[in-house]
Amino acid sequence: MAQKGFVFRKGASWFFRYRDNFLVSGVVVRKQKCVFLAKYDADRYRRESDLADLVAEKLAAVRSATKCPQSSNSFVSYVENTWLPFVERSKKPSTYAGYRSYWLRYIKPRVGKYALRDFTVAVVSSLLEDVATMHSVNVDTVGKIRSILSAVFSFAMGKGHFPGKLAADNPASCALIPESATQPKETVAASREEVKAILAHLDAEGMTLERVAIALVAYTGVRPGECRGLRWEEWNRTAAQIKVARSVWHAIEGTTKTQQS
Repeated sequence: MAQKGFVFRKGASWFFRYRDNFLVSGVVVRKQKCVFLAKYDADRYRRESDLADLVAEKLAAVRSATKCPQSSNSFVSYVENTWLPFVERSKKPSTYAGYRSYWLRYIKPRVGKYALRDFTVAVVSSLLEDVATMHSVNVDTVGKIRSILSAVFSFAMGKGHFPGKLAADNPASCALIPESATQPKETVAASREEVKAILAHLDAEGMTLERVAIALVAYTGVRPGECRGLRWEEWNRTAAQIKVARSVWHAIEGTTKTQQS
């Protein structure tokens, strides 16, 4: 028999109570759930029947989620036990560390009450708005948070853990970047004259290794991790070339960021 649920008003708000599946200790159990639908409005949401479209939307999501048992898992559990381990296995250590840092600082404190399937564009937009309000972050940082959330849902959709068939079904794909996020500051590169002055100072101080490191980064354009991975035997003095073959993040040696590098 199709579920209908129960709509009721409490104070100035309308709520919807229904039964749903939840993943508890690896077992799917049937439990009652109550969600907010809308604020009472004498013009738009005055009677229970006025909320029929909202109820239908919620039940459609519930029916869709029944095809994805994993979607009843808590979002925190899914990210920490499924998605982050995948990132650790498949991405560079620096990428994993960056994703995990953003997760712990900005996302996890705001998603404890949600199951994976509870996420909508509005939920993600609200999360980003809260981050921009509580932290002094620019649009690039907020965009990175949105990209991480999008990656979680793309992975979940690909694995059949989140209901959705198209890229547009990803709840992070259309989430709004809040207006309160600031614009990033302009990056100013050191001029050739400034670099020469720094190198001259280091030479006068006898800081040979430091002078070499700065010269390599300034004149070759290698990334800091790639600079740390350079070896003397890869310097071809005759051809005036340095082979960039690896990157070092902390004490972990890996490949360069891209094949072109």
